[in-house]
Amino acid sequence: MNTSSPPPSTSEAAIALSIFAIIVSYLFVCQREHVCNAIRSKLARRELAKLSLADDATATTYSSSGERAGSGPVVTGIFIHPVKSLRPVPVSQTTFDECGLVGDRRLMVVRPSYSSNGGAATHRFLTQRQAPSLATIDASIPVEVESDRLEDIDDLIDEKNNEDDKDSTMTTMKSSKTRKTIIRLSHGEGPHRAHVHIDITPSTLKSLPISYRAGLWEDVVNVVDVGDAAASFVANIIKADAPNFGDARVVYVAGGRKINDRYCPDAARVGLLGSLPETGLTDGFPILVTAQSSLAELNRRLKIKGDKELPMSRFRPNIVIGNTSKPFDEDTWKAIRIGTGPNSIILHISKGCPRCKESCTDQVTGERFEEPLLTLADFRSLGPDVYFGQNATLHGDNSSRKAMVRVGDPVTILTRGDPVFDRPGIVGPKV
Repeated sequence: MNTSSPPPSTSEAAIALSIFAIIVSYLFVCQREHVCNAIRSKLARRELAKLSLADDATATTYSSSGERAGSGPVVTGIFIHPVKSLRPVPVSQTTFDECGLVGDRRLMVVRPSYSSNGGAATHRFLTQRQAPSLATIDASIPVEVESDRLEDIDDLIDEKNNEDDKDSTMTTMKSSKTRKTIIRLSHGEGPHRAHVHIDITPSTLKSLPISYRAGLWEDVVNVVDVGDAAASFVANIIKADAPNFGDARVVYVAGGRKINDRYCPDAARVGLLGSLPETGLTDGFPILVTAQSSLAELNRRLKIKGDKELPMSRFRPNIVIGNTSKPFDEDTWKAIRIGTGPNSIILHISKGCPRCKESCTDQVTGERFEEPLLTLADFRSLGPDVYFGQNATLHGDNSSRKAMVRVGDPVTILTRGDPVFDRPGIVGPKV
């Protein structure tokens, strides 16, 4: 008996051929898109390189204290946020990795939320929007230690975080083959000040048994739970905002997530294929840039209304730039260079940053106010949003990963263009 399968019919062969053609076409389109991205990215970086070299010839110099020897914008502040929505740490200098400033927003607080992101996430991020008392918790810059004695760890953390010239890179306690990387959370004042230590050593993070899929705006990120001690420490503080916040957990993200393709400048794309750059646990972009003159204009308007002036910390920036030509001049920046020569970096401005009630939270006390959103709505509104600051990404050729930005570095505006916000239109009074 002949048990072999009958040959496929003509219609079956045609269907198979059609499916094969669709797959080949799809792969061709994808590959063509990668090639186009790579070409656009390379050409855009080449043009900026020309502008950057031309700027070197006329670079303004600055003293070590940050005082201008000439005129032009200058970096006046750098801030790291080790844990999303906890207090920022001002630093004098910083380096960068593939997700932005080293040590910025690699941890965050989450709560169970099984309906988050259409059910794709097990947890949802928690910020000062829901729990303003998060602003009362300090998070230290990471340090590397070889000791398990808390006294030794705390001494090094205190030394590191109290330095006038501190930077965001890790400090090593001693030379050792078994170093640990530690972040400390602190809360309270004087004898009531309490601490908890979080081990973020890569080998420790890999061995942690509990992981989640956390919703972060429209994205879902894979995170690991850093343990009960950190969770209890934070939950006991934020239960003052809402009793059900007692189920909060603290998590760490090892990798990054892609930024929105819609807002990625060509020259910010990375690698041979022009891939999208990544960010950590920020709201959407790796770097937030603000300008001192823009804050001065906001404070001028607040003062006229009889309200208190606000510090820049309300807007939780990474890099603050002073001596710009006018308030909100940063709206039209497209590419800027910080520093001069081979140690400089190029940042690409992606889009304006819409502000929420987190900007109304005192970053010391956790108290919630109505300002600055009311005043920003008077002159910085577009649709339902108000804007302050600009989201930015690193240059795509990886050179920025090797550079160090310092307070006092000169800033050059390489290119300008039309402002970009979340919707078409012009920022102005709320209508």
